[in-house]
Amino acid sequence: MRACLLYALIYDSDDSIELMKSLNGLLNSWLGRGAWVLLCAIAFTLPARAGNGVYVSTNPNGHNAVLAYTRNVKTGLLTYVGRFDTGGRGLVDIGGAQSHAVVATRTQLFVVNPGSNDFTTFALRDNGSLLFMGVTSSGGVRPVSITVSGNVIYVLNQGQLGVATASCNGFTLGDDGLPVSIGTYDVIYEAEAIPTDVFFTRNGARLVVLLNGSDAIDTFSASADGALTVNRRLTGVSNPVGGAMSPVQPFVAFATLDDDTTPRMISIRATGTALPSIVSSAGLSSTVSPCWAAATPNGKKVWSSNFAAGSLTLFSGKLNGSIQAVSSYVPASSSPGSLDVAVDQRGKFLYRLRAFNPSGGAAPVPVIEAMKITKSTANGGVQLVQTVSLPSDLQTASPTGIAVTAP
Repeated sequence: MRACLLYALIYDSDDSIELMKSLNGLLNSWLGRGAWVLLCAIAFTLPARAGNGVYVSTNPNGHNAVLAYTRNVKTGLLTYVGRFDTGGRGLVDIGGAQSHAVVATRTQLFVVNPGSNDFTTFALRDNGSLLFMGVTSSGGVRPVSITVSGNVIYVLNQGQLGVATASCNGFTLGDDGLPVSIGTYDVIYEAEAIPTDVFFTRNGARLVVLLNGSDAIDTFSASADGALTVNRRLTGVSNPVGGAMSPVQPFVAFATLDDDTTPRMISIRATGTALPSIVSSAGLSSTVSPCWAAATPNGKKVWSSNFAAGSLTLFSGKLNGSIQAVSSYVPASSSPGSLDVAVDQRGKFLYRLRAFNPSGGAAPVPVIEAMKITKSTANGGVQLVQTVSLPSDLQTASPTGIAVTAP
């Protein structure tokens, strides 16, 4: 009982990590080492404390941070909470050539730091704030994307052309909630592959990697302990950038193709040891420079975020994994460009990050847009309800990733 009360006090403190370290010796002598280990295990397996939040990585050339907002579940409106230092560094040069730079579970948030070759783990709090837990080496150079399934994490390192190879590196979460390198199943790519996105399929049985420079998509069979056993590659897919898992089909995923002649979204299926196959391909004239993707929890609506046009294209998702282009939401101005998108867990609101000037010239201040998902199929199936400007110093940064959480 005393241990549980002590943990409750520590958990709710802003300095909880330091307190736990300083009390390590006391707990060892008071409770014994076995009880201390048990206490740590209890601490990190308690029910989720996440609130309704939206999170974005600032990614400047310098100290990286995460901007935190709470969201109203009824209106979708955002309220600023604060700016939380990751302990790592950003890198403007990646310029949006990534997807899923920030991901969240029910209890934790993970964000890549491409300028320092590592990633940060935060604990989520019910007031929308973040509790820093630690920084972990990504195992490579320029981490740009991260994915999590159960206790397994994979980080995609883009590498640097002519300098460092690209890689996809695996981790498992320890009893203390921090990632530990698996090592055995790391995947090495040539730097020319320019990987941009990594994500698990719905049941965690497949790991998907988009290779922009190689015009290819890799799919791996993944086990619950993070082991990757089979690699199958789909080739001839021009300029894949971002993707999303199908929320209902365990072996189906979506990917945006920023093809110069036929920009579009495709759905792919990867089952067993067979080569991944394209289920369907679709796009509209307004689907210009599609780079990111998101889907509703029921899989009936899928969007591509189209950078150059600043638009969102709505696709209808079918039970067989196929998609059909329906309509686009086209704003009055294409600037800022349309970047990462995420849908809330109830399928009521879509949030998107906008940054950069697609036409060149001075970059505008980045913004987050909150959009209500409508019952209509017109105008991309969304209605703008709020535009939130990011801090003005991020005008020269390269903000990346957006994650939505719920209790």
